[in-house]
Amino acid sequence: MDIVAFELCHAAEAVCLAEKQLNDECAAVSALQKASVPELQSLANGLGVAAMENGRLVGYLGAYGPFKGMFGTWGTCFERQFVGVFSPIQAHGVAPDAPPKTWQRMYQAAAEKWVQAGAAHHAIALYEHDAAAKAALFRYSFGQRCADAIRLVEPIGAAAVPGVSCCELPAGSAELVRELRRGLDEHLCKSPCFMARTDEGRHAWLEAVKHRDSRLFAAMAAGEVISFIEVTDAGENFLTDRPEMRNICGAYCVPEWRGKGVSKLLLDHVLQTLQAEGARCLGVDYETINPTAAGFWEKYFEPYTASLVRRVDCIP
Repeated sequence: MDIVAFELCHAAEAVCLAEKQLNDECAAVSALQKASVPELQSLANGLGVAAMENGRLVGYLGAYGPFKGMFGTWGTCFERQFVGVFSPIQAHGVAPDAPPKTWQRMYQAAAEKWVQAGAAHHAIALYEHDAAAKAALFRYSFGQRCADAIRLVEPIGAAAVPGVSCCELPAGSAELVRELRRGLDEHLCKSPCFMARTDEGRHAWLEAVKHRDSRLFAAMAAGEVISFIEVTDAGENFLTDRPEMRNICGAYCVPEWRGKGVSKLLLDHVLQTLQAEGARCLGVDYETINPTAAGFWEKYFEPYTASLVRRVDCIP
């Protein structure tokens, strides 16, 4: 097996491998639907590699970047503006009959390119049930940071919570959830997440999300918002950009109302609303390093991606 640079001539075969992996994940996750894999010519950007066996593509690994400010570090001090690359779910694939350690050899070759480009942080989004890829990357010091999950738009039968009602907030109501968004951001900066954010960065983020094209659903108590769920049409990967799917891009419940069924009640309200509108699926992306969120979402959604990250110790 030879590891070579990914070129335009590899793109068509790479799409076939990507479609095979997607089909395998659809077979494992009932709510997930097949979709057209994006064209992969853009992976011929100098950061990708291809595994060739007897003139046939048996694997490929590409990435985009390098990006300055990886993991939300833009706006912090220069030393912490992480530089990284990202390989989304369609940017890699391995044939079922590929030689052993194909993943290991591809990553070794690709990582050399990534580090030479100045990227010390490597992020790769895998399908949740791709055990071979997970095992290979684990041996190269990767760990999971976040995930995408999906469910059918069907009510979950949440019990009423005394004193709490749910509604969709009218357009232009972003200011009503500003303090909850601040609470979410501060929560993610604490252990065990430790997501980097300065006061300046938090303020910039709070201003930016006010103008996001999204819908806000809220749980109310005594006239105050105590929990919210934000829903958008598209999510974090190409599988979410379809007319029958909606995606959760933010959620938070104030600490004093946790453990009372408020978040489940609000999620049920969202599902009932979307069902009445004809939506089929609801997705969510969340940090698996955030145990509060991960424990909730994984009760009601089925993960279909696992995003792994690695930081190399130095840049030559």
